[in-house]
Amino acid sequence: MLITWPFTDLSSVKVRPAVVVSSDTFNRGADVILVAISSQTAKAEAWDVLARASDPSFARTGLRLPSVFKCGKILTLSKGIVRRRLGNAGPYLGKLAPNLKRILDL
Repeated sequence: MLITWPFTDLSSVKVRPAVVVSSDTFNRGADVILVAISSQTAKAEAWDVLARASDPSFARTGLRLPSVFKCGKILTLSKGIVRRRLGNAGPYLGKLAPNLKRILDL
């Protein structure tokens, strides 16, 4: 998804890709829970997940550049601010789950 993502200090916003990590049951409501995606792969943290252009499933993501799923950047937003759908990040969700559990101490 392409969304308007606020900076953590709420000083500004940036249009950026994000992946929905909330369940289908949760998504029946007005909101979705998202993890930010950035093309700044050099800034990846230990809990982030890299999406390399050489990955077999990369083309399905709709991302134009190698990217990093920023597991520490989680946000709940209204579905109404989604600008458009980019692709399918399904193959990366399995890699995100353990990192999200670690960050949230679940």
